[in-house]
Amino acid sequence: MKFKNIILLIIFFCGTVYSQNKQKTPSFSIGEELYFKVRYGIFNTSFASLKVKDTLINNHSNYHVVAHGETTGLAKLFFKVKDDYYSIFSKNIAPLKFGRNVREGSFTASENIIFDSANNKATVNDLKNKTKKGVPVSKNIQDIISAFYFFRTVPKEEIIAKNTVYKLPMIYNEEGEFTFELRYIGEETIKTQLGLKQCYKFKPYLPNLGRIFKDPNAITIWVTKDENRIPVKVSAKIVVGTIHAELIEIKNPQNN
Repeated sequence: MKFKNIILLIIFFCGTVYSQNKQKTPSFSIGEELYFKVRYGIFNTSFASLKVKDTLINNHSNYHVVAHGETTGLAKLFFKVKDDYYSIFSKNIAPLKFGRNVREGSFTASENIIFDSANNKATVNDLKNKTKKGVPVSKNIQDIISAFYFFRTVPKEEIIAKNTVYKLPMIYNEEGEFTFELRYIGEETIKTQLGLKQCYKFKPYLPNLGRIFKDPNAITIWVTKDENRIPVKVSAKIVVGTIHAELIEIKNPQNN
């Protein structure tokens, strides 16, 4: 994964924990919108958003989440990024289809992944190069967006076991399945643009993100300590400085 993708992907990843159970109170609903600001030092470099919609497939209602991220201001002049992702997943948060259409400088990509959960397979379609590749996946596979919403349904008791490493099988592209790992490290009340927030703190372990990080534990995520389980801040220490992603607006949360 390239440096320019990292913060958007970490927002999707944040707090992803595997569980067969769901918390009793729903943590999100159709109509929810989350908006993030990404900054490096004193500069605002990009914005990202996640919007939960509804779609019908074979007369069944499913979640359809649309994610968008793009550079802004001076950053846009030096390196233009415009990324669009989407994930369609069932009400049980089993992924049906994932797609991305990205432009990052001179790099472009257009792909989708079709999931065949009955046969534990996924088909990766490269729409730009007109290729297709079938890959085996685990029974409980998630794409990077559905995994984010899957986490938000996990009972509190299962995510706050200190120093316990949680693992989840995920897929992003034709490279196939990989294991995402996450560790709970405690609680903290932090100041945000939306006021003081009591949060759970997590550290994902992502050893293959590239040379830009000082170590595989360089990322810290703050997730609200409530039934909504929303990430309000992500910090990533890199070789020179720190990148921050901060929640700046919430629309139509499930639990006010």
